[in-house]
Amino acid sequence: MVPNDSVIEALKGIVGPDHVMSDPAGVSQYTVDEVTPWVAVLPATVEDVSEVVRLAGKEKLAVVPWGFGTKMAKGNPPTRLDMVVCTERLNRVVDMDTANLTVTVQAGVPFREVQAALRGEENRCYLPLEDPVTVSQQEICSDRENMGCFIPLLPPFSHSASLGGIIAANSSGPTRLLYGLPRDMVLGVRFVAPNGEIIGMGGKTVKNVSGYDVSKLMIGSQGTLGVLCEMTLRLLPLPEKVKTGLFLFKGLREASNFVNRIFESPLLPAAVELMNHKAFPLLPAGGMDKSGFGVAVAMEGVEEAVDRMASEVKAMGSEFGASKHAEFRAEDHRGFWDAYSNLPAVLCDRNPDLLSVRLNYPISRYAEVFDYAQSLASGNALDAVLLCHAGRSVFWKN
Repeated sequence: MVPNDSVIEALKGIVGPDHVMSDPAGVSQYTVDEVTPWVAVLPATVEDVSEVVRLAGKEKLAVVPWGFGTKMAKGNPPTRLDMVVCTERLNRVVDMDTANLTVTVQAGVPFREVQAALRGEENRCYLPLEDPVTVSQQEICSDRENMGCFIPLLPPFSHSASLGGIIAANSSGPTRLLYGLPRDMVLGVRFVAPNGEIIGMGGKTVKNVSGYDVSKLMIGSQGTLGVLCEMTLRLLPLPEKVKTGLFLFKGLREASNFVNRIFESPLLPAAVELMNHKAFPLLPAGGMDKSGFGVAVAMEGVEEAVDRMASEVKAMGSEFGASKHAEFRAEDHRGFWDAYSNLPAVLCDRNPDLLSVRLNYPISRYAEVFDYAQSLASGNALDAVLLCHAGRSVFWKN
């Protein structure tokens, strides 16, 4: 469809002239797989989104929701794109009820910022987070030494993704092994349907649905069912202690046997990741060699459980011939997993032509899939970073 001046003027009347882009330089930043819209709109409220979508439906425009754009390369290229609705200005924390371990946020809130706000905010004597300065001066109502809550997700692009984009893309990360998927954390959503209707589902309690939990449809919907505007998520207290063990093995067989031994045990690690040596230079890898295979094990929970887990995992590593072992604690642990989850973002920045392939398979066949991918890369002289979320049947080839 060709640009429509009357539609552009109508959009300016809804969101203001400063928040409608129709010039080539402005809309080019919202290009999806080389398809550029002729208008981009940045609404500030759910009601604005509703009016924009209603107008788009009336004019029969092809609309794509856009958060911060970190997931827009996924999926098929659009056959047509008239308008992008960007949720960047939907950036309010609506309700932070840490006493009851829930938070309600709008879709455009940066993931890293809401996680930072939750740290140190456990059992505060307030509900909405409206004035961070005032909130920071309030007294803490808990005797726990390790204060704070968090959303138990560690998704790719966590530094630059919006929370709405993470939920819409069903993006989780390595710690889903212990904490689960976004569907396990989302309690309710508000979104704008294709006809412009504002729909709210779920609430702040776990048992708030009789019949089908339709709000789960929005998780992983990629914007195809509507524009996700607001969500309520379950929180967890920050674990008392965290630790990571990184083990180097000369061969894939030894590394996979070590992984299998962990899963055969009663231990409950937060993540178990198998990688090739190409990943080491991109991580705080503790002086790992330029060959071999690495296994990273994240351990989070109460202090006694983490200490015992670390001791048993280290013994297993020695049993299967780990040639090197590095250990990360506290902030070093968080730094390692932050770097690991953001490997795709780093690789994309370094190589815009990067091809990233995700494979899903039966969990028991992870070693076979890893070996096949390694052989395929070597046989075709490809410089590939291989990451395997062991125990979760997901494999990335970058």
